[in-house]
Amino acid sequence: MKNVFLGFGITICAIISIVIVMTLCGTNMRQNELNRAVDSALQDTVENQFDSKTYSVSSNDEFVADFMEALLVQINSECSIIVNVLDVDYQKGLLSVEIIEKYKHPIGTEGQVSVKRTVIMEQYTVTVS
Repeated sequence: MKNVFLGFGITICAIISIVIVMTLCGTNMRQNELNRAVDSALQDTVENQFDSKTYSVSSNDEFVADFMEALLVQINSECSIIVNVLDVDYQKGLLSVEIIEKYKHPIGTEGQVSVKRTVIMEQYTVTVS
């Protein structure tokens, strides 16, 4: 009987340990995914704005919409995304955003990761003499 209780206690401790590791790894994976997705979406959006082969954006709203579309294509997880636009200027290629991702942990509690990024397109002009 003593061994049954000992085995039961060890099993419960192992399950709790596995859930803790899954939660910590899940949070880390979500943060990495969000960082990569935001970086890629910002870069694609700003580069497309100044690429003559793609359509041109004519307002800040279109610029933000392009970013949000690029961001949502990058994210594969089941989550809800909140996008706070901190600053935008489509003519200068400036976009500053805060992204908050909310998701469920394996134990059912809600988790949250966030990232703030700002991108400014640098344009160089070369004069040929």
